[in-house]
Formats: sequence, C-alpha cells, structure tokens
Amino acid sequence: MKLEYWIAECLNDAACYSIIGKTKKAVQTQLDSHWSADSYGPIEKRAIHYKDAFDLFDLLTGESGGRNY
Repeated sequence: MKLEYWIAECLNDAACYSIIGKTKKAVQTQLDSHWSADSYGPIEKRAIHYKDAFDLFDLLTGESGGRNY
C-alpha cells in the first residue's frame, strides 16, 4: 500500500515546518498565505510505501521515518 501526499519542504530549519497536503492545490494555498513563502522549496508529490497500519505508524514515528523522507 502507499500513502501519497504533496509537500513544500522547509529550506530554513530554524524558521519553519514543511507544508504538506492531500493535493498540490492545498499546499499552494498554504504557501500563498504564508508570509515567508520563499523559505520553502518547490511543491513535490511524495509517497510512503507500507505493509499495514502498524508499519505505517512505525515509519512515521520512528527515528529514521518522517514525512520529509
């Protein structure tokens, strides 16, 4: 199985979190309303591949996991 999402990754770790959304349009809307949109990279589609719900949970909460990878 896979979970697909869109992300504009934060380029300045000290100032922001990456913006994620279900659609590219949702991420663009958040970027448009953000006062420092130049602190973000391009909007990209990403996917997390997993075996079952526990595997997904482990990938997202484990030390080597996370939504940016």
